[in-house]
Amino acid sequence: MIRSRPYALRVLSAVLIVASLVFATALMVEVTSVHYQANVGETSHLEASALLLSDRYVAALHASSPAAPLVRGDFPAGLRLTILDAGGSAIADSRFDPGSITNRIADPEVKQAAAGDVGVAVSYRIESGQRERTVCVAIRDSGSLIGFAVASSPVGLTWQSASGTFSWALPLLLVVSSLWLVLALILVRMATRPVSDLADALERRSVQSLAGLAMRADVTELGRAQRASYALLQESEVLIEREHLQSSALSAVLDAVPQAIAILDSTGAVLSANTQFDQFVGADALPVAGRHIAELITLPECLAAIDRCVSEHQPQTVAAEDHGRYYSCSVHELDGKAFRERRALVVLEDITDAMTLPRIKADFVTNASHELKTPLTAIRGYLELLREEPGNAHYLDIVQRNVDRLIALSSDISLLSRLENRAPEIELVDVSKLQHDLAELFDKQGHETGVALRFSVDSEGRFLYGDRLMLLQMFINLIENAYHFTQTGTITVSATTDVSHIILSVSDTGQGIPARDLPRIFERFYSHASDHGRPGTGLGLAIVKRIVLAHNGTIDVESTVNKGTTFVIHIPKNLGPRRPAATSGQPSDTKREDL
Repeated sequence: MIRSRPYALRVLSAVLIVASLVFATALMVEVTSVHYQANVGETSHLEASALLLSDRYVAALHASSPAAPLVRGDFPAGLRLTILDAGGSAIADSRFDPGSITNRIADPEVKQAAAGDVGVAVSYRIESGQRERTVCVAIRDSGSLIGFAVASSPVGLTWQSASGTFSWALPLLLVVSSLWLVLALILVRMATRPVSDLADALERRSVQSLAGLAMRADVTELGRAQRASYALLQESEVLIEREHLQSSALSAVLDAVPQAIAILDSTGAVLSANTQFDQFVGADALPVAGRHIAELITLPECLAAIDRCVSEHQPQTVAAEDHGRYYSCSVHELDGKAFRERRALVVLEDITDAMTLPRIKADFVTNASHELKTPLTAIRGYLELLREEPGNAHYLDIVQRNVDRLIALSSDISLLSRLENRAPEIELVDVSKLQHDLAELFDKQGHETGVALRFSVDSEGRFLYGDRLMLLQMFINLIENAYHFTQTGTITVSATTDVSHIILSVSDTGQGIPARDLPRIFERFYSHASDHGRPGTGLGLAIVKRIVLAHNGTIDVESTVNKGTTFVIHIPKNLGPRRPAATSGQPSDTKREDL
């Protein structure tokens, strides 16, 4: 329980602290003053000794007496006298042999004395091995500089002279400091007790304890911290509960999803997974969370997709096969803002049924087309026999046309099915050779209709990469479509180039396509009758578009009614060979290539 400190205790604490600081400061000032006075007194004493030595040296010179006796005698403890000549070399010294003393002309105190002042300095002396306070005065005779008188003493001598004061001041200062330290510890303990209680409550995350502290909080900063801590912990409890509810809801949603889903950390370890993932990997007694993804799945393509997603920071989707089953593996990198570090989302799904469906569809279309074509071919044969009887020609022509249309429709359905399930075999294709094959295929029809088939192939547009049989079928369908709607004029096939594409086009001078029909001409089974009333199967242009898309190309159409139509195909130059080039056979004598 936290109680507010009494007002008297606060005042007493402040008074004691201030008094202790003032007393300690006074002691420090007294000690400093005593030491300063000792330094000044010692310097004055040394200056007087140096001046006396200077006068005695001049008198000795006049009396032709030696200098050594001048520095010998009963001097105060610690006093050292030295006589230097005008060049700074020692002549006599009270403690050391002059020969062992280095030249002192460069010392600062000697320079000051040479300039006419009294030189004072504190420096380390090699011969004595200690720091000395030195006073130097110039020795002059008749105005001429003849030498220097130096008086010095150890620096510690001033502390010895002030030892009387220190003997009582320092112990007193130590006692006062100890008392102040003990008092400070007691006051700090008392002041930090509420903070300690607050820290204990926060560590225990005890809402009840913080509520009690907040109720008894005062208006101080500590009281504000107590109330704020209680509010924050309440908000934290609400957020934790909300996060728990959201986590439970997310887990329920993931468990309801039919796909197997796992979230990985940056090292590939599973952070969380839904029930379907546990079933997918056949989890044993060990939990999935915390285990590396490579321990759980054996799909090399999926593991490689995870590595690419992490390194390239791009979503990856691959299909993998394992023991006759097909699986889809999608990997997405989760937004780093939602997590402290990057996460990867892995979605696995069994797509065996979806993978086999196209093959089943293709087999059905092929079989159905074959089964339709066989009886229709037989019917067409018997119609030729019935045509020999008089009176049947008109009705037999109607039957013949519809049988032919059903056969063409069956062939187109089979062809479109094969195109959807077969990738192009890219090779270098010579358009001039396609021109030769197309000219042979449509030579008879050109003579019968009077509509000429012309070619315009540039040298740069002559060669392109593509599937030869697919491109030939594309031209066949476009030219057949042009003949279907053109009664007079010409049909022109051209090949040019731009910077990045081979441009192929088929244009005619026929009846054209109404604007309302242009958006739908590439739809399957969409057809409109020509002027002579012969509708097509509705699959020819759908086959053309499928072939263009298989070559990563585009197809556009421009048409004007009663003037003609132009189909323009752009095939990329950079397709390049993706498979070994298929051996092209001789041109077919029919207009439907067996792809």
